[in-house]
Amino acid sequence: MCKNNPLDVLKECLEKVVPSQDGRTTINPLEFIVCLVFCYLGDSKTFALEAIRRFMKASLDKQISRSAFWERLAGDRLKNHLRGVVAELMVTLTSSVTVGHQLLKHLGVTAIWLTDSSSIKLWASAKNHFPGTRTAAGIKWHATFDLLTGMLTWFQLTPTATHDRKCFPAVELLKGKLVIFDLGYWDYGLLYAIEKAGGFFLSRLKSNAVIYIAEVVQGLSKQVIGQALLSLNLSHKKGNIIEVFTTKLYGGHLLRYRVIGFWNPVEKGYHWYIEVDPIVQTTFSRI
Repeated sequence: MCKNNPLDVLKECLEKVVPSQDGRTTINPLEFIVCLVFCYLGDSKTFALEAIRRFMKASLDKQISRSAFWERLAGDRLKNHLRGVVAELMVTLTSSVTVGHQLLKHLGVTAIWLTDSSSIKLWASAKNHFPGTRTAAGIKWHATFDLLTGMLTWFQLTPTATHDRKCFPAVELLKGKLVIFDLGYWDYGLLYAIEKAGGFFLSRLKSNAVIYIAEVVQGLSKQVIGQALLSLNLSHKKGNIIEVFTTKLYGGHLLRYRVIGFWNPVEKGYHWYIEVDPIVQTTFSRI
């Protein structure tokens, strides 16, 4: 089997496992599960069940009562369907490496790496060697995994009190790779180092970042060019996807980033994601 788009694989697996017709319910099992999946794929920090039910009603334009919603969540039928979809995805994705190759080719990168950390609580007596933050003592495991192979590509062990920003793979390893990380690693110096090394990054945009709009791609008027992105009042734009190119002067270097904003209906504000502009990355590779 050869699929050019991972979403095609997901769609085929869902349709193969989950029934798309059910005379006993207004919302059939396939619609129910697809809404659950995409609600969790959305840009939200909270997953209140009532919010999911409202999302489902709005997306499908169909009614579902609270009692019916709870009953379907708690039943074995949903659990069995989800288990079947996961099993089918594992078989399908592992039997065809073309999905990963096509994704990398489409993105123009050699690999996609995910970097994050996890803390392990220790006995309080270890605090002199491994000082903690929320606990008296602990070890923090900083790790980087290849998204498509699951391979551990880098790791480091530190006391829990060590800030994430102090632990990151050597930028020389990131040439040609897309590295995804959270706000714990946010630092203009790191962003600059990654792109200068020929790598790519994707991260949430820090809420106090001061970056200026240089070009509007969609979602905003060109009149905002030159203004600080996060200082704009965009409450009236809710629901729109906003895409801009921004600039930032850092250490005598003019950094140019692509930023995309998605409206979060729960927090009633935009979540911003930032990535290196390939044009600038190409320029760095020639220096």
